[in-house]
Amino acid sequence: MQLDTQRLVLRPWRLQHPGDLDDLTALNSEPAVNEWLGGPSLPVRAAEALRLMQERFGASGWGVLRLEDKAGNFLGLAGLQPVRASVPFAPATEAVWRLRHAAWGHGYVVEAMTAIMAAAQEAGAPTDIVAIVATANARSRRTAERLGFKHNPARDFLHPDLENGHLLRPHRVFESPFNIVE
Repeated sequence: MQLDTQRLVLRPWRLQHPGDLDDLTALNSEPAVNEWLGGPSLPVRAAEALRLMQERFGASGWGVLRLEDKAGNFLGLAGLQPVRASVPFAPATEAVWRLRHAAWGHGYVVEAMTAIMAAAQEAGAPTDIVAIVATANARSRRTAERLGFKHNPARDFLHPDLENGHLLRPHRVFESPFNIVE
């Protein structure tokens, strides 16, 4: 599966593909990126994360995709994945995105996630989709809102994998417009 948008090419991650692991490791190593998503241990887990993304996509036909611009420049990742079991309202499906710092502010996430959510629905992905954002991460909050996600304070939580007092422990939950049944 490959998705093409006006400016982007999105495809599944492949461990055996030259450069995929290197690109994911480099993305996860960027200080501006990993400060919101796990800190210094994030790049160490890149191979396991890539294997898991590939496995999930193969099993369901939807998941987290690699983002490139039309010239083939690696930009980051975006897609859908199961919410961690440690999150209070699991199981659920989470919209995720992570871009290289140089790609921030260009609207790539909105473009990618719009295409991904439409394709995932056609592939049978759950429609009860949430975006989980650290309360301190105003940039990702605004991105979720641009995608049409609405904050549901009743689902907000303290991340169980982070210690008390950690800046990123409080999380807000945003629900997809697809969650509303008409």
